Amino acid sequence: MTYVLRMIYTVFMQRISVHISDETKQKINLAAKAKNKLEAEVIREAIDTGLKSMYQVSHSAQTLLDLAKMAEKLPSKSGEPTDISIDTAKYAFGDGNE
Repeated sequence: MTYVLRMIYTVFMQRISVHISDETKQKINLAAKAKNKLEAEVIREAIDTGLKSMYQVSHSAQTLLDLAKMAEKLPSKSGEPTDISIDTAKYAFGDGNE
């Protein structure tokens, strides 16, 4: 006995309209033919790849170090602590003189 399992799913896509040069259109057409894909698929892949390179997600310690360097450049008033981890309770709950 043979069972056939079919999974049907629907992907909703948004339609947009953009203006491109003749040169870009030709490149899309050539890429689609070379990859044996529809032009729409080539365009979607190019957009996804471009967006991923623009908005890279980093999970490294270097990201935290970069964030710390950025924080050091923020202006601060004199007399303010530079490291609130020393007296965390005071900054979280107040110093009790209120």
